[in-house]
Amino acid sequence: MAATKRVYKDCPARGFVYVWEGPIRITHWVNVTSILVLVLTGLYIHYPFVRPNPVDAPYMMGTTRYVHYVTGIIFATSVLVRAWWAFVGNKYAHIKTFYNPFNKNDRKYIVSYLKYYCFLESKPKHVLTHNPMAQYAYIGIFLVFLFQIFSGLALWAQFNPEGTLFAIFGSIFGVIANQWVRYLHFFSIFIIAIFLMAHIYAAVLVDFRTHAGDISSIFSGWKADIED
Repeated sequence: MAATKRVYKDCPARGFVYVWEGPIRITHWVNVTSILVLVLTGLYIHYPFVRPNPVDAPYMMGTTRYVHYVTGIIFATSVLVRAWWAFVGNKYAHIKTFYNPFNKNDRKYIVSYLKYYCFLESKPKHVLTHNPMAQYAYIGIFLVFLFQIFSGLALWAQFNPEGTLFAIFGSIFGVIANQWVRYLHFFSIFIIAIFLMAHIYAAVLVDFRTHAGDISSIFSGWKADIED
């Protein structure tokens, strides 16, 4: 019996567009790396799952906390740079690309991607920038990032209650009790983990359906401009 010949349709691209500038790609990978380190060290701080001989590694917890704090500063800087680039970057990364649900034309794209992610549409409308559902998810996770940064710095600042750092970030303890800040800071790890898994799944899914190069674009910056 002859093997079935599989035919692949060529990518119907009108051309390739430089969408993601250097700062976007750099902050993306800095965020990914930082999150992985922060999650691993954060889980260890919460529950030391590795307990070496105190003679061999007397500063295991101290070193872990140090790595967590330094990585947190790097992550906070990267998040702020990405937020800044939303105002100074190109038109694809700019805040002006936000899909307004009250705009008739924008609603077409919002509905298209909503149907697609609910498995009610086989192929979404092509966009060069972030699609509407991704945008809304990024805004949500960005707010979680801001809380993590603020609460993390507040918890860190407790080593010197008279210091400037505590004066700036310690105000959170006037709204949320100390232990609850710790709980929320810890449980936010799982929100971020769920987002990462959903983000990877959605990016791969859309890339396979649209052939626009969503995955490769975060390395190269270029995406295919596909005809709908």
